[in-house]
Amino acid sequence: MAEALDLDYLADVAGQGFENMSSNEVAVPRLLIAQAMSDVVQNGSVKVGHFYNSISGKDYGDSIRVIVCHFQKVWVVWKPDQGGYVGTFPIGGLEDVTGDNYTGMKWKNEDGILCDVIETWNYLVVLPDHPEDGYMVFGSTRGNLKYLKGWNTQMRYLRTPQGKPAPLFSAIWNMSTGKDQNKKGNTYYSCNKEGKSSIVMEGWVPKAVYTEYVVPARDVADKAIALVDNSQDVAAIEDKSDEEPSEF
Repeated sequence: MAEALDLDYLADVAGQGFENMSSNEVAVPRLLIAQAMSDVVQNGSVKVGHFYNSISGKDYGDSIRVIVCHFQKVWVVWKPDQGGYVGTFPIGGLEDVTGDNYTGMKWKNEDGILCDVIETWNYLVVLPDHPEDGYMVFGSTRGNLKYLKGWNTQMRYLRTPQGKPAPLFSAIWNMSTGKDQNKKGNTYYSCNKEGKSSIVMEGWVPKAVYTEYVVPARDVADKAIALVDNSQDVAAIEDKSDEEPSEF
């Protein structure tokens, strides 16, 4: 009979050994929605319409529970037709930007190239059903904003059981995906159900979960979002999938 594995010692050395590894040496995973033309769908590792971890490739299914720890918006700039990543800027960090977030924004760079400016909404989230996966960034652009705006409204006006304004990080939300169509009639997946936001509140964050997972994520929120690799931003993945011919 195999001897039982004694792992009690790990509690006494928790977190040790990373003294020389800063956040700059750690990748921040994205929580993404797999589209028909996504690599993970093409290679069969994730089903289309499912949420997945951009680093581990873990498939979470078409419904997932999240706790939002932090929210931040940025401008991600690309050359025309996603011809090359230009940079990431704070909202309002570029002058002479034309258009709007819903019809498309443009900015002319120093070489005279009219670049695409894509406003991205980033949510730093933890998954209460998958705490071992740590925090990750769920980001979205035009294809999903109309549904996420409804989610933001729910969070902003949520009240605690005591009738007080609820903190951003106080609720557990269920996110599910559904088929959507762009103006060209191509199918993609977003957080919608019959044309309305599919995101609903499932309950309150227990104190133990808040202390163990939410507080540490909030302590590094700004830095974590800043470390996301925007040269392969969800904006590009989502918008490209939206424009590709669909199998549906």
